[in-house]
Amino acid sequence: MRRVAHVLLGLLLLVYVVGQALGMIYMSYDEEFWLRCMDLVRSERGWGALIGMTLLAGVFLYLITGIRRASSPEQYLAFTHNGSTVSIQLRAVNEFIGRIANEFADIISMKPHVEPRGRSISVTLDLRVRAGTQIPELSQILQERVRESVRQNIGISDIKRIQVNIKDIVGEAPAADEFKDIG
Repeated sequence: MRRVAHVLLGLLLLVYVVGQALGMIYMSYDEEFWLRCMDLVRSERGWGALIGMTLLAGVFLYLITGIRRASSPEQYLAFTHNGSTVSIQLRAVNEFIGRIANEFADIISMKPHVEPRGRSISVTLDLRVRAGTQIPELSQILQERVRESVRQNIGISDIKRIQVNIKDIVGEAPAADEFKDIG
């Protein structure tokens, strides 16, 4: 939508400027027309001010609609493996780690964030878990699984830190009598 507005404003401004330029060229050859235009400008200054403000607003809007967010350049993890350099896009590493959540029934969703730290990485895992989950045990097993999977499948062995953040606990915890042994 913003792109369409930018193009339309650009066309309107172009037509206006070309019209003004052609009018100025014509007025320079027709003295009577020049004098009539100058009389009109002198007698209708309010209209001149309104047209000038509208033109400035149009230019301002044109500039604003043309500003684009600077897209962040794609970030890559680069490391050497068997004498060659391997580059993996951070987004791909995040997606790979995110699929590990499917191995855990207690994890509803996991959003990983990998951050390069020189020759190593740090991983932050934002989790939504089911109520009743043994969070310390889940965190420890998940950290080990992520470390092992990244090392084996991606080839990055230097992981400085894996931080687990529980963002939400969903549902109700199972009743205490469900944990009792029957018998």
